[in-house]
Amino acid sequence: MKKKLIIAFTCLVILINVYGLVIGLLSNKKANTPIAVNGILDVSMWDFKVDGVIPLDGEWEFYKGRILYPDDFKKFPALSPKIIKVPSGWNHFGSATYRLKINIRDGSPIYGIKTTNIQMSNRMIVNGKTIGESGIPKNDKSYTAKNTPYVSYIKLNPGINELIVQVANYHYSAGGGIKQSIFLGKYEDIMKLREKAIIHEWIMVTGFFIMGLYFIGLYPQRKEDLSILFFGLFSIVLSLYIASHGEKVIYMLFPSISYSTFTRIQFSTAPLNLTLLNIYIYLSFKQFYYKRFMKISVAIGLLATVFELFFHTVSSPLLYAQLIIGTMICLYMIYVLVTAIFHKVEGSVYIFFAILSIMEYSAYQGVQQFWKTSETALPPVEPFVFLLMFALQMSLRLSNTYKQISELSVQLIKTDKLKDDFLTRVSHEFKTPLHGIMNISQSMMETSATKLHPDHKERLELLTSISSRLSQLVYDILDFSKLKQGMLSTHPTGVDVHSATTVMLKIFSFMTKEKDIQLVNEVPKELSYVFVDEIRFQQILSNLIDNAIKHTENGYVAVLAKELDDVIEISVKDTGKGIEPHYLHSIFEPFYSLETTNYQGFGLGLSIVKQLIQLQGGDISVQSEIGKGTIFTFTLPAATNRDVQAPAKKMDEIVVKESGYSFTTPYYVRNNGRYTILIVDDQYSNLKVLLDALESSEYNVIAVKNGYEAIEQLKKHRSIDLVILDLMMPGMSGYEVCQWIRKQYNLVELPILLVTAAIQQQDKLAAFQIGANDFLQKPFDLAELKARVQSLLSMKEAVTKSLEMESAFLQSQIKPHFLYNVLNTIMALSYKDVEKSRKLTIDFSDYLRRSFDFSNTNKYILFEKEISLIRSYVEIEKTRFKERIQIDYEIEASMMDVRIPPLLIQPLVENAIRHGIGSLLEGGTVKIRAYKDELFAYYRIEDNGVGMDKKRIEELFIRDSTTKSVGLKNIQQRLKNLYGTELKIESKVGEGTNVTLQIPLSNQMRNID
Repeated sequence: MKKKLIIAFTCLVILINVYGLVIGLLSNKKANTPIAVNGILDVSMWDFKVDGVIPLDGEWEFYKGRILYPDDFKKFPALSPKIIKVPSGWNHFGSATYRLKINIRDGSPIYGIKTTNIQMSNRMIVNGKTIGESGIPKNDKSYTAKNTPYVSYIKLNPGINELIVQVANYHYSAGGGIKQSIFLGKYEDIMKLREKAIIHEWIMVTGFFIMGLYFIGLYPQRKEDLSILFFGLFSIVLSLYIASHGEKVIYMLFPSISYSTFTRIQFSTAPLNLTLLNIYIYLSFKQFYYKRFMKISVAIGLLATVFELFFHTVSSPLLYAQLIIGTMICLYMIYVLVTAIFHKVEGSVYIFFAILSIMEYSAYQGVQQFWKTSETALPPVEPFVFLLMFALQMSLRLSNTYKQISELSVQLIKTDKLKDDFLTRVSHEFKTPLHGIMNISQSMMETSATKLHPDHKERLELLTSISSRLSQLVYDILDFSKLKQGMLSTHPTGVDVHSATTVMLKIFSFMTKEKDIQLVNEVPKELSYVFVDEIRFQQILSNLIDNAIKHTENGYVAVLAKELDDVIEISVKDTGKGIEPHYLHSIFEPFYSLETTNYQGFGLGLSIVKQLIQLQGGDISVQSEIGKGTIFTFTLPAATNRDVQAPAKKMDEIVVKESGYSFTTPYYVRNNGRYTILIVDDQYSNLKVLLDALESSEYNVIAVKNGYEAIEQLKKHRSIDLVILDLMMPGMSGYEVCQWIRKQYNLVELPILLVTAAIQQQDKLAAFQIGANDFLQKPFDLAELKARVQSLLSMKEAVTKSLEMESAFLQSQIKPHFLYNVLNTIMALSYKDVEKSRKLTIDFSDYLRRSFDFSNTNKYILFEKEISLIRSYVEIEKTRFKERIQIDYEIEASMMDVRIPPLLIQPLVENAIRHGIGSLLEGGTVKIRAYKDELFAYYRIEDNGVGMDKKRIEELFIRDSTTKSVGLKNIQQRLKNLYGTELKIESKVGEGTNVTLQIPLSNQMRNID
């Protein structure tokens, strides 16, 4: 259900983006375009040569119900017009006259006028001369409808020119009028606009028509693929649809076509086209298509097509209904295609982009109907995208078919050889250590029998049993090969289902100690025995119960059984997350593993179970519901009385599964090291390997098991220097974590080392594209891991030091005018007051020494040093400005030992003096405060100077701002990087400014140089 919601949301976003893009492009108009006001359009200041074509939009004079000529306005000067906005129309049948006066500065050029959509017939008159018409407008139904765009070229007079547009509509019940803009410009610009529109239409028409002929011709060669025929028909109909819209190029091919025939083609091709595309998508992706939806949508489409062909009428509600229904069908088709992409269906990506291109064109046409625009804002890329995508899709299908045929035999041979090698190696590798465990356990029980505590003895017996069964599993893997070859032998006997289930659930209870799962035995004690090989029966139960526990986080796992005639029906039921329906037919296939599971294995368990059951005369089925759980049900023959005489097997031959190594996360390793590393992996064994490797290098390490915990730790600990991130994790993947980190930190601030088993080139490329600094493939060498970690940490440290050096250097720069003013003051005082001159020289020398002291490149200094530099600077400024500057110090004694970044406070004091009170003729006061509480040290610079408004404060911290606020930006960046805090500025114009910064006291121990 979650995946379906994600797919649906993705489709909605795509649809919104398509329509948003089209509407945005179509609504994009030139800035400062003149607009008609009260029937007059003044374009005397418009430079047609530079600014190009202009739409004649705005307020026109409107005479409803009358076809008027220029002489009518002279004869009846008292005619009272209404004012109507163009483009617009009226929602009824009838006629009308539009009138616009155009004020032209230059009448020498030849101008052009281009119409687009004037429904349903029109005549255009300029300065008393008819320059063009489409149809014959009249005051009654005897008019002739046509509505074809045209272009006319005219000479205009300097000054006022009269434009009259006569319009009539008695066909189109949705309304008539100037629905889209009329364009005016120099004749060459209008000609280009016309040619651009016509070329756009012809490219679309010919492209889709040729594509349709190609696929219709291809169908007889591949009659088994009906989708080819429907796609060909779709392309042909689409070319007709395009030819009957826009510039209506169909009239160029068939000039004598009647208007009735034209409108039937125009309005019937839309639903027919959508219906054919709908059928094509259904035939191509039946497994994801809701059949009932297909039937209903096709029926609606065919009814709409028949209606438009034989009972043609047009109204606004019908247009809106077609647009809404068409959008819904397109949205569902996109949903199907996105679902196919999610399931990696062949060619689904290409068809997806092809449909998007058609959606873009349909949205373009649909929005034009209601957005009142006609300028060709979009280039004719749709046919090229469409043709290219389907060519690639067909090429892919043919190529894959050929490859499958040629490579199938080779793959089968290789797979068979790999399988044999794998089974041989596994059996030999597992036998020795498992037998070693069993022998040691048995030896401890035999030699220490009198000393062992009963609980310890029970655990040793269980350990021996587990090892014995694991050893048996090695042979089970070999049995898989024998099952396929029909060489596996069984020894059936009567087995007590209730007892066998009780033992199995007791053993598996050790796996559920850390889970909120109940193991329930609902097998009746009086149930008849089942006739089956006991070892194989235990293997069947073991695999099914183990599978249920793995996929259940809470609830219960129950075993049920009942007798049906001469068979026993046994079910293993769980309350886990369930299995999606399209996986159910594949889960019993060998080496098949669900992609959605957090547990990865060889995919042999269920396949072996099915074959073992069928080998012993039974069958197995599965039922599952997402979010509620799964039930595996199998049947086996019931035992007769004589079948129950065989002895039961010992407990040490029962199937046992061990729970894996685990620990609580987040797991912290504190070595008081210089660097802190965050490691993220969903496998505890991998985390343990990384912990051991990094701990030996004396790094501080934080280990987490998923992406959510990683983000939580990154928010909590800003001291993390490096992230080692597994790429493939359940829940939140390494890709998503990396993307989140890069939104907070750049490549230098927090390096990322991706560790994954992925070996495809695209995986590596994607890793670097999302912001990874380095890539390490599993399995990796520990020496290589350490080298890459050290390299990334060294890189971060080098760049950080470089930035600190640059910061200190920039902060220590002495502005030329400041130096010049101080030296002039010293010289002036040397004539008047030698003592003051000497004191100012000493203060200036001290200020220069501290400013040029490159020990400032140290990351932290005592606040005492910073305040000394501030005092030197203040004394210099006091000598220059005399009584205009007053400085108050309010500093707690304990603040002198607080360590801060160098040159963090002095620039703030300098700003307060120079830009705050220095701009006032009477001067002012600057107060420097330093105090702390239990958590933070606070530094506050207050002045009663000129102050700033809110806009000015925001400009100070805009990275690309042209304001000369380098110091404030630098301080802001250092505070954010080092402490995660920011400058707080409070200011009012005419009252002054207060700047506060805070430093966490928890950082002081780490700030020791």
